[in-house]
Amino acid sequence: MKKTDLAYVAGIIDGEGWISIKNRQIKNGNRNYALKVGLGNTNEWLVNWLKFSFGGSVCVKKKWLVNQKQQWVWDLSTKQASEFLKMILPYLKIKKPQAELAIKFQSRRKYRGNPNWKIKGKRRMTDAEVALDEADKILMGSYNKRGIDNVIQKETRSN
Repeated sequence: MKKTDLAYVAGIIDGEGWISIKNRQIKNGNRNYALKVGLGNTNEWLVNWLKFSFGGSVCVKKKWLVNQKQQWVWDLSTKQASEFLKMILPYLKIKKPQAELAIKFQSRRKYRGNPNWKIKGKRRMTDAEVALDEADKILMGSYNKRGIDNVIQKETRSN
């Protein structure tokens, strides 16, 4: 992909996209953390171009008001999201700290299958792994909630 296209996509993600770490409870009581990157837009062509260029999925968002424009949502998860962020990282301005955190978070992911193939199920995360993932999720949430400028200023004042 051309550098100009990557810079264009970075601008779109900076302005309208999201980078997040989601978690959910799974069957065995363990928590599952996952990196998510996405964008909602009323331009169907743009959203489908992102899917064609970088993978992921597209869905149509339900309209709640009669005069509301139709919106399409494109998203990537886990490893695919991390690879996408690595491509656009040099061009991000606003969401660069979120992208760096997301890439670091995803680099810690590893296969959780049980090494004994006779036993079904996945290996539980250790308490340390859960704590680290939860810390990254909280930090990502603070970046996204208050805006990165406020977080950087607060961190600078406390040092």
